[in-house]
Amino acid sequence: MRVSGYVISHSLPDPRFWILAHGYTGALDKVPESVGRLLMENRGKDLTATQTRELGDRTVEHLTARGYLTRMSAEAERDALIEIATTLHEADLADSPTGFMFIPAYTCNLRCPYCFQSHDMHAGRDGYDAILTPELVDRAFSIIDRLHDAGAAARLTGLTEAAPDPRPSSGDICLFGGEPLASGTRTIVAYIVELASRRGKTVSAITNGVELDLFFDVMGPGRLEEVQITLDGTAGLHDSRRIGPGFRHTFDRISANIDAALALGTRVNLRMNVDATNAAEIEDLGEYCRLRGWTDHAGFFAGAAVVTGETTRKNLITPATLTWITTSLKDRAGWSFAGYERPAREFVKQCLEGEGYPFKRIANCAAETGLLIFDARADVYSCWEDVGVRSRRIGTYDETGLHLEGQVMRRWLSRFPGAIEECSRCPYALIHSSGCAKHAENEHGTMFASACESFQQYFPTTLALAYDAYEATLLGRPIDRQARSDLWPAEPESSMADNPGRSLGKVALPWPVLKRT
Repeated sequence: MRVSGYVISHSLPDPRFWILAHGYTGALDKVPESVGRLLMENRGKDLTATQTRELGDRTVEHLTARGYLTRMSAEAERDALIEIATTLHEADLADSPTGFMFIPAYTCNLRCPYCFQSHDMHAGRDGYDAILTPELVDRAFSIIDRLHDAGAAARLTGLTEAAPDPRPSSGDICLFGGEPLASGTRTIVAYIVELASRRGKTVSAITNGVELDLFFDVMGPGRLEEVQITLDGTAGLHDSRRIGPGFRHTFDRISANIDAALALGTRVNLRMNVDATNAAEIEDLGEYCRLRGWTDHAGFFAGAAVVTGETTRKNLITPATLTWITTSLKDRAGWSFAGYERPAREFVKQCLEGEGYPFKRIANCAAETGLLIFDARADVYSCWEDVGVRSRRIGTYDETGLHLEGQVMRRWLSRFPGAIEECSRCPYALIHSSGCAKHAENEHGTMFASACESFQQYFPTTLALAYDAYEATLLGRPIDRQARSDLWPAEPESSMADNPGRSLGKVALPWPVLKRT
């Protein structure tokens, strides 16, 4: 009898118990500490006769039925994982509607130092000064009208034979850039919103929010319905990071625009880009959101994400560090920016409330099921981190339609955990979905690699916290906040940042900030 190689386990705030999860059966169980510890310490190993006797026949029977104990070999388990992942992947390709985005312009009114796009692009140099035209928008919408149904992208590349879904797909069209909502794009954005509205589609935008006031007349439910806007701390620190030609102090301007957007009924997804230089501002910015009244709006959400990219590598922190900060602040103050806790919350909810098999989808993002990003130079991309780099495009579009470079798009649609050796042996494969393909390619030279990004460090803890919160709500018991804080490890298994000894100010880290190995 072996302990499955796909066991996930962590102690709960009540030290008498551990939470157990299984990475491909989808089982979730609360077990005595001795059982949870035994399984984690022996994951993938054969149990001795003594260990089996200590567990007892009934416990062994239960753990076997749930998949935690198995008579399958490691290779047979891997084959099972690949088979499950393949089935989910094929369903994703057949069932997912195509996603659509527009790049109204590559220029930007800010020059944020950590941006992954070049400042030459944002300044409009080397052909990046193009603005999307009505003719290009019309051509793009003619493609959207033909490809909006589920599985359309996979059928284009021959990766699915599923019949088109006759049901109309309303969906959302997202605007990206550069900066999509600036003075130079005012007219074309209004045109996109109008054409989308005629089709029953709404529009969202990823914007810095500096010139959002120019777009108030096209905002609100059924039109420009959601915006993601960045604040990188309170006024002083934010204004040192989110700057540009003619915009030296943007914090107050963006805050006023968020007020107006919420009043117009547009949802606001506030983002804080976090590295070692501003992590200590998370608490203060959270308090600012509360005092400003934003957290009272049902349409307001705030999330923090780590900065990635070579230009700021010396100041990077990992998602594990950020998640410790956000969960600690939430436990202490009752509200905080969300970090990377969502996968654990969703997994717990799906296991305990969902119907059927808890793993429903396996694509990490829309690029892996079919995302078409139309730009102002008549190019088409699958990933927003690739836009503007013509060697990375998946095709072009013109008055005759869409012209795909099929092999490029096939690579995007062929990526899933079952196609990646490391992921096929990982307990987190069906939960993390291999991480970001672009980040994997940046790190390993191929998208057919994992982008773990410390998921294995923080997910077990967030799983324990998510289960504890669910149980507390269900039973009406108080949460032991100190016990929850104590769950975080004293030191991670690998590094937290690229700069040794970097202080995060008043945020007390649960482990040293070490140099990346």
